[in-house]
Amino acid sequence: MNTALIVAAGSGERAKLNQSKVLFQIKEKPLFLYSVETFLSLGFKIVLVVSKNDFAEVQKYQNEDIKLVIGGKTRGESVLNGLKEVETPYVYIHDAARPLITKKAIMEIDNVLQYHDAVLLAEHVTNAIKYTSNSELKSLNRDDYILAQTPQAFLTEKIRYAYTRSPGQFDDDISLYQSFYPEDKIRVIYNLEPNLKVTYPQDFLYVKSHLEKEDPMRIGHSFDIHQLVENRPLILGGLEIPHDKGLLGHSDADVLLHAIAEAMLGALALGDLGTYFPDTDPQYKDIHSDKILKTVYDLIRQKGYEIGNIDTTVYAELPKLNPHISSIRQNIAGLLSINEDLVSVKATTYEKLDAIGEQKAMAAEAIVLLKKVQA
Repeated sequence: MNTALIVAAGSGERAKLNQSKVLFQIKEKPLFLYSVETFLSLGFKIVLVVSKNDFAEVQKYQNEDIKLVIGGKTRGESVLNGLKEVETPYVYIHDAARPLITKKAIMEIDNVLQYHDAVLLAEHVTNAIKYTSNSELKSLNRDDYILAQTPQAFLTEKIRYAYTRSPGQFDDDISLYQSFYPEDKIRVIYNLEPNLKVTYPQDFLYVKSHLEKEDPMRIGHSFDIHQLVENRPLILGGLEIPHDKGLLGHSDADVLLHAIAEAMLGALALGDLGTYFPDTDPQYKDIHSDKILKTVYDLIRQKGYEIGNIDTTVYAELPKLNPHISSIRQNIAGLLSINEDLVSVKATTYEKLDAIGEQKAMAAEAIVLLKKVQA
């Protein structure tokens, strides 16, 4: 296990906010929490260095894996304060103002860190580089330069030694490290993903657009089961299927449409069918499940998504469903106003095992792919 020392103690004056930039909310989450959660998801310990003024607010998000430390007057002092609390062999020093850092970039560092005492995350220079000398404009070879990013990772004892003896102003942690260990070879990892450091007001718009970007595809899954009883019609996929038993439920108990509808809700993390159609509410007594399906799909479309495809399996010993599969597919496609080739319905038995095999129950399983509607 390694430690991520995340520096969130800067004032952020250039951001021109009425609060610390690391507390700026995007999707109801403060900026600093994005990188914290990324490292936590990879099993890192967290040392989070914050300003004294922000401590109470940041503390609301603290848990047993996050140790809060008060920062100093400079970034160097803040890093040193954090390094005093690091107990793992290696430490990743990262700026909380870089919320777009990816797991992939962190893991690429991790893969080489065991062979190096210092690793720099960087990006290639893609723009032309110019400089002026005595009012004369000159060009530099951009291939000779790289842009440093964070996290920068180190053997803890070596970077702590450097900061303990010289926590002054350096361009970055690597620069300080090199001043103490000039013979060490720094391993450079090139990051091809966005990793902007939020500094100016326009940077928030850029980062916000990335963090608020919704997934182009979402997948949902559901499994539903109902008892088979006498004196009930068997409704499946919105159709009445000839059989001497039907499914028991508060609604018409269409186990197949229920599974599809709940898989849609699951794809967008919108809860389950009971949230929207509670079996304790009399208004939903004997409701047709085609209405449930259409209501859920209207909600999905309001969220900006549409059906990519549906794959279902019905588990039943009897009746034999193969003669009805085509009609069921057509009906589901019609209810959702989609092409029939986007709807798969399969049927299988339970090999006479359990309640399904004993013809006491019927079940259905659905996987639904939703696609973001293109504007």
